[in-house]
Amino acid sequence: MVGSLVLNRFLIERRIGSGGFGVVYEAWDGRLERPVAVKAIEQQGEAGRRVLREAQAAARLNHPGIVTLYELGEEDGNALLVTELVEGSTLARLAANGELSDREIAEIGADLCEALDHAHSRGVVHRDIKPQNVQVTDSEPRAKLMDFGIARLADDAALTHTGDVVGTLAYMSPEQAEGRPAGPEADVYSLALTLYECWSGENPHKRGNAAATARAIGSRQRSLRRLRPDLPRELCEEIDACLARRPNQRPTLEELGTSIEESLDYLADHAPERNPHVLRRLAAIAVAATATGFLIAGHGALGL
Repeated sequence: MVGSLVLNRFLIERRIGSGGFGVVYEAWDGRLERPVAVKAIEQQGEAGRRVLREAQAAARLNHPGIVTLYELGEEDGNALLVTELVEGSTLARLAANGELSDREIAEIGADLCEALDHAHSRGVVHRDIKPQNVQVTDSEPRAKLMDFGIARLADDAALTHTGDVVGTLAYMSPEQAEGRPAGPEADVYSLALTLYECWSGENPHKRGNAAATARAIGSRQRSLRRLRPDLPRELCEEIDACLARRPNQRPTLEELGTSIEESLDYLADHAPERNPHVLRRLAAIAVAATATGFLIAGHGALGL
């Protein structure tokens, strides 16, 4: 597909990513002379329904914290979603590499609260909040939420059958994992879990396999306050409360956003420049890799 012109307008320049439901390319909009992203999805079965859902959801939204949809088209059996091209990295990569300070994580969380509040006010629930679906721009930085492909339009009938599970398992709310209806409270849960992981360096649900991960969802996790006693107490308590098993026991998105905003000054003055938990984990990995290298070298020297 690279090098081809699609929809008589967009020149595909390079492949920049892929997932279970399609491939994303960087392209050039010859009419408006700007770079764009083009997601190509084979238009059959669930993939075809998903791309239509994504377009319908994104068309309702107009917010700087949400990737903008420019156009939807079809060509050679593929549905094509044309969106703004966001220069930057995913939150998943930045957090895993320890490149974000505690304050920057809080600023990203505040951005996402505002973006989700906009979506919820227009009847759109994302249902797949996770670090991989958050793009952090190179400038400022600013967070932008991507992929409304499994969003449920709150005023429409659910497109999944009863008991179906959607989303990414380790970040799902308990109601999603059980196949029950997922409203705005599910986004609150997944956002809080994403921030919990960024600040603590661990996801309390992730296990060695899908079955074990599913069993862990909604179980009592270690409090963020215990893992990060250096963070503001009120912020930790708010994140922990958002991870309540029952949706009606979770704080609202507005309450979470307020708690994050109120922590910013403290984090600017007291928090380290880079997340200490992630740095310790990376250091441990480096030590283990070095030890493994010495072991292999030693075996080689002994002729083993």
